[in-house]
Amino acid sequence: MKAHPSLPAASSTPALEALTDRQRECLQLAATGLTSSGIGERLGLSPRTVDEHLMTACSVLGVRTRIQAVACLAVAARRADEPRSFLP
Repeated sequence: MKAHPSLPAASSTPALEALTDRQRECLQLAATGLTSSGIGERLGLSPRTVDEHLMTACSVLGVRTRIQAVACLAVAARRADEPRSFLP
């Protein structure tokens, strides 16, 4: 099984924190280019169940497409990796 890049488990954005582990996992796999069928095979789910997780994640994040949802996680991951130039 090929590893996929890990995106942050939590973020300062409440919507990202509201995602379930399964929704986040489906989005992470979608970010690698897998289809719903491919994600389902990897996770032992039906493609329809994967679609439900992705649609719910989109709703939670306030976006319309899985691409937009993946972009939200990617931006959060990038921000998490950026060093802070000041001390809190």
